[in-house]
Amino acid sequence: MANAFKSDITTVSGAANLVAEVEKMFGRIDLLVNCLKFQPDSEFEETVEDVFERTINTNLKSTFFVTQAALPLMKTRPKPKIVNVASATDTRETELNVAFAASQNALIGLTKSLAKSLPKKFRVNAVAVSEKKTISENLDAELFRPSTNVSADDAARTIVYLLSAEAIGLNGQILTIK
Repeated sequence: MANAFKSDITTVSGAANLVAEVEKMFGRIDLLVNCLKFQPDSEFEETVEDVFERTINTNLKSTFFVTQAALPLMKTRPKPKIVNVASATDTRETELNVAFAASQNALIGLTKSLAKSLPKKFRVNAVAVSEKKTISENLDAELFRPSTNVSADDAARTIVYLLSAEAIGLNGQILTIK
């Protein structure tokens, strides 16, 4: 069973409201996937405070506080799992976007810290999706936008793997898919 809830999870109250709605509907949380993303277009020198705050709030704060709010519902479960979805900071475009790269690296750090600090029964991992853009040899780069080599299906399959019993030995790991 699945359901959707509207909530601004970039705020602490929005994260709490989301988890409260899930608790009303399901009464528990076994699996949590954090995958909100905002990548601004501005380079370091042009990044203004509100864009920086939106970047950090969307990419890091939301994951932190949704996870924190979900923890009481997850602690009672026998094998709770958390997967955070990040962007691999392995491209020139990502590296030039300093606020975004900082938020993604902080998300990786949060994942590793949670894996160490939560009770042993928790499994906390991340999927870092490479954003390297490529253009097929046979296509004109001026007519066709470059695309990543990673499909949404590839990312979803990796997330499902980390949520499965097959990944029992993985905790605090960052699986980069390219």
